[in-house]
Amino acid sequence: MKRLADQIKQALEALAFADMGERSGRRAMHEALSLGDISPGGPGPAGAPRRLIALGVGETLPGPLMTYAIGACRRMQAGLLFLSTAPLRVRELLRDYLPELQGIECRTEELTGTSAGALLQALNRHGGVLFAVTGADDDPLRALLRGKGGHRSPVPIVMVGPKSGGRQGRSRP
Repeated sequence: MKRLADQIKQALEALAFADMGERSGRRAMHEALSLGDISPGGPGPAGAPRRLIALGVGETLPGPLMTYAIGACRRMQAGLLFLSTAPLRVRELLRDYLPELQGIECRTEELTGTSAGALLQALNRHGGVLFAVTGADDDPLRALLRGKGGHRSPVPIVMVGPKSGGRQGRSRP
């Protein structure tokens, strides 16, 4: 029997992702709630993390974007899913971040194009995506932000940009 604290944690976690569960059937929701141990190293699907954070990769990979994504993966104990039309380019861009990515499972999904339909296919193929992160102008995830053609993202999209120094420049009267 689980401790009460573990049951409360599991219930709160399920409540936090209730919107995601509404699209699942009764069987899928039951399987998600009966995984047993909710600790990070607990049982789950073999070889696949329960959670993923999607990151769109274009020609560049800005530092603030990677810092945010790596920090979010560590806090949420999630893997990182790179969405790109050029997977070999992703490997080149990640060279500078390899030490920081230690301990985070990384996957690369090759997109068939930069259309919203191709992105939706890739996101739906990976059921454990918590949210997506975008920040570069040439990021393929930008197609879902435009909202054209009635395509709506199945996950929240977080936009990351460089820190602004707006508050530092203000003087007191």
